[in-house]
Amino acid sequence: MKNFKTINQVRNSIDKIDSKLLELIYKRKLLVEEAVRLKKKNQIVDKKRIQEILNELDSESQKKNLPEGLIVKIWKTMINGFIKYERDIYDKVHKK
Repeated sequence: MKNFKTINQVRNSIDKIDSKLLELIYKRKLLVEEAVRLKKKNQIVDKKRIQEILNELDSESQKKNLPEGLIVKIWKTMINGFIKYERDIYDKVHKK
């Protein structure tokens, strides 16, 4: 990690990371839209897959010594938000 001289340098680096995260979440949204196109309505929520994702992320976050539970909490929020988004767009995507 770089040795910063000012708080503004640190904040600028955080802002750059936040911008990259936002772009990745946007790309995730595009993939969610593709998934909705391929799913049946009863396939929107796959509890087994969600649990597998959360378990893997929790394990990896522990290896990186991230604050306990933080990553799982963030991903649960993101997953739930995208589930809501999938439900909101499902009928529009499948309208024929």
